[in-house]
Amino acid sequence: MASLAQRQIYRAAMQLFAERGLTQISVTDLAQAAGVARGTIYNNLDDLTGLFDLVATHLAAELNGKIIRALQGCDDPILRLANGMRLLIRHAHVEPQLGRFICRFGLSSATLRVIWTGQPLADLRAGLAAGRYGFGESQLPSAVNFISGATLGAMVITLDGAQTWSEAAAETVEWVLIALGVGKAEARALSTGDLPPLPE
Repeated sequence: MASLAQRQIYRAAMQLFAERGLTQISVTDLAQAAGVARGTIYNNLDDLTGLFDLVATHLAAELNGKIIRALQGCDDPILRLANGMRLLIRHAHVEPQLGRFICRFGLSSATLRVIWTGQPLADLRAGLAAGRYGFGESQLPSAVNFISGATLGAMVITLDGAQTWSEAAAETVEWVLIALGVGKAEARALSTGDLPPLPE
């Protein structure tokens, strides 16, 4: 588990990457953004070369862990998928820097793609095995891409202020579920039900 100083550094790096892309970030930039001394950066990082992967790995593990804990006790894989998507969209609203980072790198970074290929893929497989979807096993990669693209799109319109997070999440999840073969009434109910809190 990352120390408090490391988490501060990772959050600051995430913000800088979201704003600047993968350009080289200096120790001074990082220390200033994290609100720590340059020595703290040197004491907590071996070097800046692998910083993006460190940040992405930490973020993906932290976010996946929170979503899995939030969905504990839910046995319906379609409801888990729906609520997982909605939680991601809400989290992007609550933590806009995190949302911008995921929107910018969520599909291009192999490390961040675990957000889509972890629990969502498991929930898709479980729903498919239960006969709840209208697509075949061979279409799973396309279904994952569809879900990730739709979720990222909802994050973008939320961050841009075009819709509230709850509107964007409900509409996106409803359309995704319908496209996957869930009936319209069930898709509407699953996309608008109570959402569990995301653990700290």
